[in-house]
Amino acid sequence: MILGNCADIMVSEILATKAVEYFAMQLSGGALQKMGADSKDYLQKLVGTIYTKFAGRKEIQEVVHNPEALRLAISKELPNDITFREELETIVAKLSAIEESLSKGGSQQISTGSGANVNAPNNSGNVAGRDQHF
Repeated sequence: MILGNCADIMVSEILATKAVEYFAMQLSGGALQKMGADSKDYLQKLVGTIYTKFAGRKEIQEVVHNPEALRLAISKELPNDITFREELETIVAKLSAIEESLSKGGSQQISTGSGANVNAPNNSGNVAGRDQHF
């Protein structure tokens, strides 16, 4: 039984850490640039979920300068609120999958407002558009 509790605590810590990492990255404006357009909906959902849960709390207001405070608050909340935990698990799993596919050389498309820049390092064919990188 003790081992189960330790495992749950560790999973909660990892989940909270990843959630805060993506949350802070989204607030700083670097998330879409790093992870691409595929992550946009999930990042917005993550921010909304965390804002809804911690509305008005100092952890939200200070997250850019003190992400550890939000991570601790999320870690404490995860065992008590199963719905919140399941939402975070789903969102973080999707974002992690997107991030992992990019690190394995998957293609990434970044909208520039006047077109799209496509980075497809493992593509052996042609990509239509401008600013192609192979």
